[in-house]
Amino acid sequence: MISVIIPTLNEAAYLPHLLEALARQTRQPDEVIVADAGSRDGTPEIARAWGARVVPGGRPAVGRNAGARVARGTWLVFLDADVVPRPDFLEKAMREIEARCLDIATCLMEPLSPRPTDRVFHEVANGYLLALQWISPRAPGFCILVRRDLHETIGGFDETLLLAEDHDYVRRASRYGRFGVLTTVRIPVSTRRLEEEGVFPLLLKYLWAEAHVWAGRPIRSLPFDYAFGHHRPSARPGGYAEGEEEGKGTWLAWPPVLHPRSMMRRIGSRSGPLPVPWRWRLLSGDRPLRASRPKAHEGRLESSAGGRLLPSPPSSGDR
Repeated sequence: MISVIIPTLNEAAYLPHLLEALARQTRQPDEVIVADAGSRDGTPEIARAWGARVVPGGRPAVGRNAGARVARGTWLVFLDADVVPRPDFLEKAMREIEARCLDIATCLMEPLSPRPTDRVFHEVANGYLLALQWISPRAPGFCILVRRDLHETIGGFDETLLLAEDHDYVRRASRYGRFGVLTTVRIPVSTRRLEEEGVFPLLLKYLWAEAHVWAGRPIRSLPFDYAFGHHRPSARPGGYAEGEEEGKGTWLAWPPVLHPRSMMRRIGSRSGPLPVPWRWRLLSGDRPLRASRPKAHEGRLESSAGGRLLPSPPSSGDR
C-alpha cells in the first residue's frame, strides 16, 4: 500500500492541482493524508472534498510525522502541496525503486515555469543531488518516498529543526536502508519561492543551510525569514502544463547525448565513468563527425594486440 502525506498551511490555491494529479495516477495511492497546520483559507475542506483524510499538523516535519502516524501504507510518499506529478509518477517511481532495491528515495525535479533561469537553477540542484547520493544523501522535502518501517526505525523527522530537516531525515535513514535518486521520473514543483525571494537571495539561504549540514550543525534557529504557509497566491498555481514537445523548445540545441536530462539519467544509473560517444551529429544536423580510424592507426592497434584486431568503439547509434 502507498500512503501519500501532504503537510499544508493555507494551500487552497495549490492543493487542488496536486489532488487532481494524484487522482489521475496510473498507480493510484491507497490513501491521501493532509496534515494541516491550521489553515484559514479552506484547505481542510478542499482536502476532504477530494476524499483525503485530514489530521492536525504543524511545520513540515511535524505534519509529515503526524500523517505517518495514521498512515496504513507500507510505503510513505511525502509530497508538498505545490508539486504536480505526472500521471505515471507513482507507477514509474515504484518500478525503479523495486528494480534498484531502494528503501528510501527522492527524484529529480523540474520547475513549473518556462523561465530559463528557473530551469538552470533546478538542473544545478539535480546535479548536486546525484553527485552526493552515495556520499552525503540529500532530498528535497517536497518529494521523499520511504518504507514505513524505515521511517519508524529512525523516529521520523526531527521536529526541532527549522530548516534542512529533509536532509537530516535521509542522512539518518541511509544508515539503515538503501538510498537513491530516481532518474526515470521527475517531480514538477512550483517556483513560488524563487518568484517571491529572487534567485540569489534564496540561493544564499540554501548555501547557508548547506554549510550547516556539512558541518553537522542542526538548524534550530534562523537569522532570516523562511516562510511556511504565507506565500502569495499565484496567477497560475498549477504551473505551466508544458508537454514534452513544448519543453524541447526551451532548451538550447544540445547534442542528444549531452542533453541535461540524458546526462542526469546516465549519472544516476551508472556507478562507473560516464560513457562518451564516439560520434554525434553536428548541431546543424548536416552530417556526422567522422568516426572511423585511419588504416595506419588500425595497424598499430592490431600489432599491439598480438595480431588480434581490437573492435572499434560503438557509435552513438549503437548505444
